[in-house]
Amino acid sequence: MKSMRDSVWPYGRLSFQFEFKPEDHDNGEKTFLGVTGNLNGDDIVDIICKQPAAANFLARHMYSFFVADEPPVPEWPYKPPRDPEAIAALSEVYFKTGYNIKEMLRFLLKSDFFKSKEARYKRVKSPAELMASVLRLTGEYDRPKVNFNATNLQTSYMGQWLLNPPSVEGWHWGTEWIDSGALVERVNFASERFGDLQSPGVNKIVDRILENGDGEVSAKQVVERALDELSISSLTPGTKSALDDFAEAQFASDADPSKDSQTPRERVVNILKIVGATPEFQRA
Repeated sequence: MKSMRDSVWPYGRLSFQFEFKPEDHDNGEKTFLGVTGNLNGDDIVDIICKQPAAANFLARHMYSFFVADEPPVPEWPYKPPRDPEAIAALSEVYFKTGYNIKEMLRFLLKSDFFKSKEARYKRVKSPAELMASVLRLTGEYDRPKVNFNATNLQTSYMGQWLLNPPSVEGWHWGTEWIDSGALVERVNFASERFGDLQSPGVNKIVDRILENGDGEVSAKQVVERALDELSISSLTPGTKSALDDFAEAQFASDADPSKDSQTPRERVVNILKIVGATPEFQRA
């Protein structure tokens, strides 16, 4: 049965929905996953839902999307989960609640493994996630605009052509998003957007970073506030040291007339650009 529901196309290609037609049903005995009887489509779905493999499959997908990257799906038969106890707990909720995905998600979001520090920055943002996180901060799109299409194309340069996965399996997630070409595109996109003082969101971020009722803001304060604005709660010591050194060099130009003069706002966006290029911003 054809249906317009869930279709991303305004016309032409439509999604298909299951419809049971008694007059067209084979009432003979059939066997599926060890169950024999006069099975119909709903019976098949019920049999699949009762399989431990179904619970494990859903649990591992949820863990990979919300907590930490798992290996690509084709590797699951050969590679154990990153956190087998978490997968087992999610699977248990699946069966106890009658296959209720909402309750699985509720359990996950309240779990210790979701909130633990060890889970931070264990997911590489997909190109779509990276782009959305940047554009929400820059605030440059409050309605559809002419250059929206060109911006959308940049996800394909990062390896994700939106609404056009390479196969029915979808994209391989995690570190497979990162290669030498894609990484350059990701870093350039974030740095370019955070360096644009014409963006209303960037201006608001800069305003908040430079706010200080007691005097000038120090270079280290700028770094800390920039990290907070971009929702980065921790950095590796090497990255933090490099950011502090870069910020000190930016603000040291005040004392050195030989250096090109920049406004404080320009110095802040230079720091924002570097923060957007950190490994931590590329992860979630």
